[in-house]
Amino acid sequence: MRCAAALACAMVGLAAVAAAQPVDPPIVEIQAHGNYVTPDVEVVTLSGLHVGEASSEAALAAARRRLEASGRFAAADVQKLSRSIDDPNDVVVMLFVEELPGASADVPRPGWLKQTAAGLQWLPVLRYDEGYGLTYGLQPAVADLVGANSRVSLPLTWGGERRAAIDVSRSFDGPIVSRVTASAGIRRTEHPAFDVIERRTGGGARLERQFGSNLRVGAAASRERVRFGDERAEVTAYTADLTLDTRLDPSFPRNAAWGRAELGRLNVAAGVRRRHRVDGHVALGLPAGSALTLSAFQISSDGALPGYEQAMIGGGPSLRGYRVGYRVSDNAAGASASWALPLGSPLNVARTGVRLFADWAGVYQAGTKWQDAAYDRGLGAGWFAHAPGFTLGLDVARGRDQWRAHFRMGTRF
Repeated sequence: MRCAAALACAMVGLAAVAAAQPVDPPIVEIQAHGNYVTPDVEVVTLSGLHVGEASSEAALAAARRRLEASGRFAAADVQKLSRSIDDPNDVVVMLFVEELPGASADVPRPGWLKQTAAGLQWLPVLRYDEGYGLTYGLQPAVADLVGANSRVSLPLTWGGERRAAIDVSRSFDGPIVSRVTASAGIRRTEHPAFDVIERRTGGGARLERQFGSNLRVGAAASRERVRFGDERAEVTAYTADLTLDTRLDPSFPRNAAWGRAELGRLNVAAGVRRRHRVDGHVALGLPAGSALTLSAFQISSDGALPGYEQAMIGGGPSLRGYRVGYRVSDNAAGASASWALPLGSPLNVARTGVRLFADWAGVYQAGTKWQDAAYDRGLGAGWFAHAPGFTLGLDVARGRDQWRAHFRMGTRF
């Protein structure tokens, strides 16, 4: 009797425990999302789920694995949702899938080559670089080809800059490296100071570490074969740099500072040279939405450099009122002040404005001081416009006994 009573109590306890355990409700409906080639019925079939079966986590995880293993999708996820607050058993399962690039009804599982071709972006290249002329071409690019958050592009340009190259970049979330870039190719331009053809063949790589949203540290190495007129040489460079940028709107900065400092080791035919580059900018907000920007730069080498590595001044980048390559030497330094006034609303897609500016710049030989250099000055006014992916500007300045217009145009994606 005692044994029978104990057995009965145990059975009652087990029944109570079983009743207390949560029961996964049955699946009422299955929906597919993200599929534009594969029919909904086929997605559900590939998942292996059925209406009426328990919506357990194990069943959903198994369905996701089956979708991924089918080879039909770039990504897949399975989620359980309740459609009613009052009825927790009204459960619908959502099958989220991402079709493979290039997939079609006839070719549901395209090969690697077709996937890559389908993911290509054909970006136009159209810009005018003062001193070099108009450059035009295409830049095919594909994302995630060499891993997540990667980009491979093949710039092909003609005109002022003739270039054929492969550029690879990849971003990371790790604590050491934020971005890696590498490039290899051939580039041909006409040097604006010496009026000779300059060809560079080679490549390099760069590592970057981002600290917050304003500070970046980088290191780079490159090796190029240079043909400068009849001169042939090899150039190896190693650099380390620090970049600061607090601008919220790069097209029209106010109350911001940005700049870059670079230390480098350059191996040229004349020997090893240490070279540094520094540029800094401060923009102060003024009434009526205007801004006063003060800028300064210096390029300095501890030894004589060949012509194709020398610094030059002139033109929009450094000294308006003079042509690009107006003066050339081992070192260069300069400064500028600019007052800019935007036109129209800041909410407009395209931002336009006008400015007044004054530039100072000079060059000097290695072994001499920047204070001893002879500086030229340019004064003028200009107009600029910025739109997503496109910039346009025109400056007119007075240099030494002459007026000169400086035009620029560029695309950026």
